[in-house]
Amino acid sequence: MKIVIAIVLIVTLLCIFPSSALSITGTKYMGSIPAGGSGTHTMTIGVGQNENAQDVTITVMGFGQSLSKAYTPLSPSNDLNPYSARSYISLDSAKLHLTPGVPQTVTATISLPSGISGGRYALIEIDSVPEKGQLLATAITVPVLVTVSGTTPTIAGSITGVEVADMIAGQPLSVTTALKNTGNYHYYDTINQIAITDASGNIFANSSTKPSIDAIIPGNTVQFIGELNVKSLPVGSYKVKSKVLTRDGKVLDEKSVSYDVKEAYIPPPDQASVTVSPGSSSILQTPDGRYSVSFPQGAVFSNVDVTLKGYSQNQLQAAPQGAKLGTSSFEISGLSGLLNKDATVDVMYSSDDLAAAGGDASLLKLAYYDVAKNAWVILPTQVNTGSTKLTTTTNHLSVWAVMVSSSTTTTTIGTSSTAAPRETATQSPVPLTMILASLAIAVIVVRYHTQNRK
Repeated sequence: MKIVIAIVLIVTLLCIFPSSALSITGTKYMGSIPAGGSGTHTMTIGVGQNENAQDVTITVMGFGQSLSKAYTPLSPSNDLNPYSARSYISLDSAKLHLTPGVPQTVTATISLPSGISGGRYALIEIDSVPEKGQLLATAITVPVLVTVSGTTPTIAGSITGVEVADMIAGQPLSVTTALKNTGNYHYYDTINQIAITDASGNIFANSSTKPSIDAIIPGNTVQFIGELNVKSLPVGSYKVKSKVLTRDGKVLDEKSVSYDVKEAYIPPPDQASVTVSPGSSSILQTPDGRYSVSFPQGAVFSNVDVTLKGYSQNQLQAAPQGAKLGTSSFEISGLSGLLNKDATVDVMYSSDDLAAAGGDASLLKLAYYDVAKNAWVILPTQVNTGSTKLTTTTNHLSVWAVMVSSSTTTTTIGTSSTAAPRETATQSPVPLTMILASLAIAVIVVRYHTQNRK
């Protein structure tokens, strides 16, 4: 019966997937037009020679932006930005019927009124029209960034908030800065610099984000998320300073907030490395002893340099259903394949890990992320509550995390350090029917936002 259901779902999925993929040139407009003048932008849209005919609609939308800086089309009723170019743009075609191998052009005419300065912004959205019986559609968004020539743009920004996340053992200190573009012109390559200092001005840590690849559009508010890798942070009061700069070093705004540390901070582990040789055993251990990997003799065929370092929670994949992430995470790298013999992984769990488990240490597991399977693998884990240590064995080097889960078998031993025998656990694979059903529900509309830079 399950096979029959699976076949039906496969057929259903084949029906909802469109057979045509859009291609387009002219995926971005960045040009200068004088106030009271006009300009044009031509887009060429088509489908491949071996694909089906496709109907598309072309619509001028407002230029919205999410906190993550992604461009978001706005309907006319929601397009309230005073720097919108939406109402200044007209199209010579609002709908096309595309014949395979025969591209067509759409020209947007941009007519600016007099008396304006800075920049004006819009998004042109090109949507495929699903054929009968299909649910999946494709959308391509064309950013329009107009510079009003002959005027001096106002480059300005205001930090509307700086939020320092709760201090988590073994994790960097996360700082979120909200910035609003308060000028009348966009800017690229924006950088957020953050630092933490004590009352005397001593700097405990500082960092800088990578330059933003997305333009920040006037009137929109975006967020920068930075991390401070603090080595030590004694109990006391501190200031966290956030500064946002343009690519040429112009400071848009800066703001400081107070931050109190009420208990000793446990920093992320320092990076550790070891050369694992086939003829001898090796131990890879962080300087503070919180993380270690013991490789037996014969674990590798040839010498391999293996590294262990902290891994930010912000970069972790979501925990599987029925489980949740603890706060300790790290990466073991250096080997492209699997070990010949299992290594032993020891992790000292933190009070934050224990709190995530509701105080029940038996729920703490060690898990690694299997990139090939795109899934977490939760391993049988031995818990020593006396030494607050988690132990497991593995032949897989990857990104690791402490996980809170009742799956697999955990052996809990009080203060004893005697190793318990390893117990294996098999996780049942997710049925194909569930995968296909989830895919059918989740993949309804796929949107491809084309956001090329200068």
